[in-house]
Amino acid sequence: MTGLEKITEKILLESQKNCEKILENGTAQVKEILANAKLTADEKARAIIESAESDAAKKNAMAKSSAESITRNRYLEIRNAILNDIISAAYETIEHLSDEEYFELIKKLCYKHIQTGECTMHMNGSDLFRLPQNFEDEINSVIFEKGAVHVSEPPIDIENGFVLVYDGFEVNCTFRAVFDESMENLKFALSKELFN
Repeated sequence: MTGLEKITEKILLESQKNCEKILENGTAQVKEILANAKLTADEKARAIIESAESDAAKKNAMAKSSAESITRNRYLEIRNAILNDIISAAYETIEHLSDEEYFELIKKLCYKHIQTGECTMHMNGSDLFRLPQNFEDEINSVIFEKGAVHVSEPPIDIENGFVLVYDGFEVNCTFRAVFDESMENLKFALSKELFN
């Protein structure tokens, strides 16, 4: 082999070794890039999955809370409807009391709402017509320490119950007024009895 051929062969061998090193380095770099890309992709995938799970948990919690709220509101609506029905039935029951029971209730209302001093009790025409004998005397015998009640003859336009008129103010004791005044207390008491 001539000197030129030896030099050429040496250059070729060195060139081949350099190419192999470049190829090895390139392959290593590609593997490193792929490994880094896989790690990055795995991290991103994990972050996406965690975010999706977190969003799903939040949406699930919101849906559960919304469903509980709707259920609670519906329960309250039904409970209030039941309470209103019971109160309406109680009001209707009062309208169908016998005369004796009705006027005993009137007396109890009077005793409860009587103020100090003399007053006039005003009633509707139907109640005045069926008013028991000695009604005024019976009331006054109980409340004599506070004052006196005088039943007024001319009827007033009320559905039932009575109105006590004092000098300067009135006490409305119609059943509707009494029911309306004590509606919240009635609802609370009925609710406690029925739902606890």
